[in-house]
Amino acid sequence: MNLTQLITTNFWKNTNKRFLSFAKFFSLFSIIIGVVALLLSLAVLEGYDKALRENAIKFTSHIIIQPFNRALVDDYEKITGKIQKFSQSIQKVYPVNQSEALIKTKEFTEGIGLRGVKSDYLKNRVQSIIIYGNCELINKKAIVIGYRLARRINAQVGDSVHLFFLKSENLEDISYRAGKFEIVGIFQSQMAQYDDLVVYADFDIVQQFMDLKKTQATNLELIIEDVTKASQLGTELEKYLGYPFYSLTVFDLHRSIFSWIELQKEPIPIILGLISIIAAFNIITTLLILILEKMRQIGILRSLGMTKKQIIGLFVNTGIRLALFGLLIGAIISFALSIIQKEFGIIRLNGEIYFLDVLPIEINPYHYIIVLVITFTLALLATIIPSIIASRVKIVNALRFK
Repeated sequence: MNLTQLITTNFWKNTNKRFLSFAKFFSLFSIIIGVVALLLSLAVLEGYDKALRENAIKFTSHIIIQPFNRALVDDYEKITGKIQKFSQSIQKVYPVNQSEALIKTKEFTEGIGLRGVKSDYLKNRVQSIIIYGNCELINKKAIVIGYRLARRINAQVGDSVHLFFLKSENLEDISYRAGKFEIVGIFQSQMAQYDDLVVYADFDIVQQFMDLKKTQATNLELIIEDVTKASQLGTELEKYLGYPFYSLTVFDLHRSIFSWIELQKEPIPIILGLISIIAAFNIITTLLILILEKMRQIGILRSLGMTKKQIIGLFVNTGIRLALFGLLIGAIISFALSIIQKEFGIIRLNGEIYFLDVLPIEINPYHYIIVLVITFTLALLATIIPSIIASRVKIVNALRFK
């Protein structure tokens, strides 16, 4: 251990000034709180972004093709073949019959979005998020509903419910068709808007209840290789298919969510800068107080032969140790809290407001590196000013200082 390190190790000892101790711990505490707040904020935003993108993309199709004015897709098999030939990046095209309906139990009646789909759709898109029962519609009069909807109508797997389909939207002559269905599965997508509303049923059954022809469907849903190219491919498909078809991508359907996330990310650099600057100023303040407290010791060390460079090194080492200790504790606390939330989901959210039921957390090492490096760099620069001041103190004035 060299002289500078030896003195630095003992520099805080034999100090009777309570204010100096308070300043030291306040500076340390501010660094810890700043690091924890920033790292947790970044983890939540990253978690939100990832969870919403994964769930939206996993649960919904990448591109929806449908006619204007809620018209029907006639001869959907022909259109499906035409779309599949358009691009090799289109992996699958699913015909869907979609309609508003009512679901009724003995106690509750709720509005739903009914989706008539084929077995391969359920197997590829829904099976992975089934939490109770299954999604095999062996019995044509079977449905799969969302977890939040099941809780709201107090239903479970095996229960029978009634579905009501409106045949006419004319308020003067409302006609409907009803049927009894069995709940065979309950899914949970982590997206409240889907778990609250969507009900899956057999494609042919919904087609019959909607009085559609065998060749008709309400829309076509596409899965592509690279979802980031959905907007470009959707635009090209519109031109390829022509009127009356138009496309909607998963990003169009969830534009408000993704825009909200991007908006939350924009002030992050400013927040990072402010927290780092506050930490730097706290270190400067603490070191200046330390200089005043240790003025006589500085004079003695200078008189014993310590150079200005060694005095600067003494205070730089002190500031660096303070910063490193605060950064390390802050990073550990942030990591521990992130792991706890990620594994146990302690903090719950109102899914109707925040889209998700559990606060999402994503631990990104890149965030830790950026925050720690920037904060440490500013803290290191902050130690230079007090260190230079201490090194320029005249020996005689330092020894006379009281």
